[in-house]
Amino acid sequence: MLRSGAQPPPRADIQVVKITVAQTAAGWVGLAFSACGLAELHYPLPEHEPALAALQARFPEAAALADHAWARLKGQLRDYFDGRPVAFEVPLDLAPYTPFQRAVWETTLRIPYGETRTYAWIAHEVDAPLAYRAVGAAMGANPIPIIVPCHRVLRSNGGLGGYGGGLAMKQRLLAMEKGVAITAIQELD
Repeated sequence: MLRSGAQPPPRADIQVVKITVAQTAAGWVGLAFSACGLAELHYPLPEHEPALAALQARFPEAAALADHAWARLKGQLRDYFDGRPVAFEVPLDLAPYTPFQRAVWETTLRIPYGETRTYAWIAHEVDAPLAYRAVGAAMGANPIPIIVPCHRVLRSNGGLGGYGGGLAMKQRLLAMEKGVAITAIQELD
């Protein structure tokens, strides 16, 4: 994923039909849904209008969801950024991706809140023990960060590795999950 505010070009392989934003302690999180479920999650932006505009620019044909739609997911995101453990319950649309990417992300979903694993651990779990770099590439392509918690994946030496939301965001998310309050997104840059 890209740093806050930067968005990749629209994808032709997924049909996003609805978009919305959710207000959290970290800012406004962008959500894009296909007919099958959540297709993308955009990192928090400090203000509502820029967060919504980024989604509209990325998915110009998508309709805006009513404010009450997906209220449970929005509440879970608020809880998460308030520092409460959350087991996200939302259908994900990962169909356009490779079987390897999906296996990596499904494995990543099993990492408990407040814990970390390594790229090598995930490679082993997906029966590709030497593919830790490919695991890193799959993490970099994760369209649904936070919910697919790629921030919980570290290098074998304990280093952070990379993160689409930036290393400061990764550090803040990990610290928050260890019980340290997260600050507003504008303080991350």
